[in-house]
Order: sequence, then C-alpha cells, then structure tokens
Amino acid sequence: MSEQRTLKIHLVLEISVPKEATVFQALTVAFWRFQGLAATTLFTAVLKALEARARADMEQRHPGRFRDKGHQGRIWELPFGSVRLALDKLVDRYTGRTVYPLKEAMDLPKRVTWGEDTLLPGYRLAVLQSFRESNKAVEKTSPDGRAPHHSTLHRRFQGFAEHLDPVPDLAHRRGSKPAAFQQADGTKLAMQDHGRSVGQTDLRLVVGSRMPQGRLEVLDFSLGDAWEKIAERLRQRFPTPPKALVSDGEPGISESLGGPDTVHQRCLVHARRNLKYALYQDRVKGTDQVPFVDAFAQVPGLMACQVEVNRLASADRTTLTMLLSASEQAFAALQRRLPSAEFPHTRQYVLGLIESGLTYLRQLLAGGPAILVSTNRTESLMSRLALRLKRIGKRWSVPGAQHMLAAVLTTALHPERYEQVEALLRGEDKPVVSILITSLETAWVT
Repeated sequence: MSEQRTLKIHLVLEISVPKEATVFQALTVAFWRFQGLAATTLFTAVLKALEARARADMEQRHPGRFRDKGHQGRIWELPFGSVRLALDKLVDRYTGRTVYPLKEAMDLPKRVTWGEDTLLPGYRLAVLQSFRESNKAVEKTSPDGRAPHHSTLHRRFQGFAEHLDPVPDLAHRRGSKPAAFQQADGTKLAMQDHGRSVGQTDLRLVVGSRMPQGRLEVLDFSLGDAWEKIAERLRQRFPTPPKALVSDGEPGISESLGGPDTVHQRCLVHARRNLKYALYQDRVKGTDQVPFVDAFAQVPGLMACQVEVNRLASADRTTLTMLLSASEQAFAALQRRLPSAEFPHTRQYVLGLIESGLTYLRQLLAGGPAILVSTNRTESLMSRLALRLKRIGKRWSVPGAQHMLAAVLTTALHPERYEQVEALLRGEDKPVVSILITSLETAWVT
C-alpha cells in the first residue's frame, strides 16, 4: 500500500441571516448561491495556505537568502470553476534564480489554463460533431458558462487521442484470435497540409471476429497504405490467414489479405447496388438498365440476406445444390445478354460475382459454417467515420485524421477503453484522497 499524506484544513463559513427570514430559508438560499463559489474559494485558500507554509519553511532554512519579486498571475479553468491565483515570486540572492514557493511545494500545471479533466466532455462531443459545436456545448454545461476556444479544444484533443488505441494487443492471449473472420472496406478522404488541399488518400479499415457473426474488433486502420502493406502488418500479428474474408470486391483486398485456404465472399448488398454503376460505365443509363437489373434479380443466390443464409446452414444438401445450380444457370443467362464488345465492365463485374458472390453456398455445401454475406457491420463503422471525417470535417492533416479515426473507432467498438483513458487523465488510478478539516492557518502536507 502506498504511503498516505493528510491535508488538514479548518473551514469557517459565515452566513448572515436577515431578521425577516427563517434560519432554514436563509441556509437554503445561502448554499444555493454559494455552490458555484465554494469549491473555487476553498481550492484557492488551500493553495495560498500551502504557499505561505512553503515560503516560511524556505526562509527558516535559509534566513535572508530570498527577497520578494512581486507576483505572477495564474488562472486554471477546473471542472468546478475558474481559479485565479497570484503566485508569490522570490529571488535567490545567491544564484539570481526566480523561485516560486508554491512550485517548490507541489507540481503545478505548466502553461495550461484549461485542466485536462475540464476538457474531457468536449473531447467526447468532438467525436460526434465539429470542434466549434463541441465548444458551444461545453459553454452551456460549464459552471460559469465558459469554454476554451475551439482551436484550443482541437489542439488539446490531439494529445488526448494519442492515448487511444482501438487495435487490441492480443499477442499474449491464448485461444482463438479475432482475425479468423475478417471484413475489409475503404473510402477516400480529403487531406490538407498547412491549410492547403493535397488531394485525397485512401482510408482503409480491417475488422475481424472469432466467429462469423461474433463481436467485431479493429485489426488495422490506416491512411494511404496499400492493401499489401496492411497485409504485412496483419501477418506480423496474426500469422494465420483468415478463414473467411468479406469485402465489396475492391481490387487488392482478397489477393493481399487472403491466404490459400481463405474463402472470399463478395458483399451481396454491394453486388446489388453496384450493378447499375457497371452498366453506367458501359453507357447503359436510366430505363435501359431495367432489363439487366431484372435479369440480375433472377439469380436467387445473390438475393439472400443474412437471416436466410443462417437458415440455409441447417438445410439438406439437395436444397443447397439446387439453389447453387439455379443461381449459376441464371448467371449464365445473364452472361449471354452481355457480350464483351458491348458490355466490358458489366460482364467483368458479373463474372466476378459468379466466382465470389456464391462463396457462402459452396461453403455450406462443403460442411462449413454460415459466413457473413455482407459488410453491413463494417459499413456501419465506415458510416460513422465518413460522417465525422467527410461531412462534418472536410479536410484533414495526417495526424488529425489518425487521431479522430482512433477516437471514433474506440468509442464505437471499445467504449471501455475510452473510459479508461478518461479515468487515467482524471487521476482515478491514484490512491483515494481523504481530507480532514481542522485548521486552515496550519494547512500543510504532513
């Protein structure tokens, strides 16, 4: 058990009671009015008492060595209000050094006005909205209606977010790792350098779970890294390639992240959604797309949702075989309507879906588990990232984007880790402080 220190304080509270008021009524009004000042008044008094004792001790140990040099004003914005203090300044006659008795007695925040724990509510809000709006919200909730400038909130958030890591350290844990069933997705993010646009970069995310539909954990997130580089990092932490990989079909994902035994499932939601874009690339627009979309809808294996796939896991082999055969026949019919010369993009897209869109059916026929057929849960994460980093925030520096990515992913998947960092900054990991009120005039740390 760590050694405990006791801070003894004697507090005198004087309340004037008007003759026309009852004592109970006067106490109620007094404490109501006093509640906003009590903490800051007491805190300031304690600091001054500690300073006075420290100065007396210095002068007792070194008589005549120090002389007054005035005061230096300091302001700390704390969770319970604004604390203003004029620090005593002394000059060491022997060394010429300026000495602050209170700094000799305790650690004071350096060049910080707004305490970290005061800004924590603003950090939480900044994950959901802009720093300007977070600043306004903090103003409404602070004791005296004040808040730091939004630029201060933004700058201090960067230091806070450095402590957040949504990627768990699983190297020391025994048992299955959350990399057996992976999902990967990406988007473009506008970047800036010193306020100037520097184009777009790739924001990429890989999540995984121990079971096909188990709890998701972040395996990797990055800015500007190719899928090959991401795969190198993943192999260092998880040498065994995933059993199953679900993606929207972006080139490079399956080739980089998968292994020889990995089954790659194309997201069926993206498959249905992106057909129209493939047709558009082949200059088929508007109502001209309808016959192809209708033919695409005749592929039964591509119309399945996750609930239906889970139900198929218990179906007999004959049912699965018939469904796979019907899907392949419908694909063949669609292919015949897409000659390579006229529909190069759409034909290539459909051929890719024949290979990876029906993976889940082949997996069930082989006796495997019901794997995911969409990246919906990853899309949900990506939607939160896109909202904060593409719609609320328009352009980002690399460090700013990385910090916000870490904050959004941590709050989304691991809120307990976010709370642990908050608790650490509040000092909740330190021993419990107990205060016994005795005498303010002799306040000192024993």
